[in-house]
Amino acid sequence: MTAADPRGRSLQAFDSFAAEFSRHCALHFEAGGVLAARDIDRLTLLAGRLTRDILAWRDAIAALEASAAAAPPQPHRAGRLLIESVFDDALIPEATRVLAAAIELAWPAP
Repeated sequence: MTAADPRGRSLQAFDSFAAEFSRHCALHFEAGGVLAARDIDRLTLLAGRLTRDILAWRDAIAALEASAAAAPPQPHRAGRLLIESVFDDALIPEATRVLAAAIELAWPAP
């Protein structure tokens, strides 16, 4: 992996945050490893759903003729705002970081 490899950096970030989340679960729950693995899978699935939804929102706004006030939202920015406005309050910080990293991995390749 080179420094110019954004996908590699995103994967490395995801792995790091998933390991951090796993350590957190191991410290706080008797079956921490099993719980962490299941929640990481669930967070990854949620990230996929969210990215598909954000892309659908972008396309729906782009199709508007008279209603849109500006260009459709930038998907990466919309993803960050969604994390900040909804999931920061709903998830523990370790899980939020896993979700954010999973969203970065879920974007289609340019």
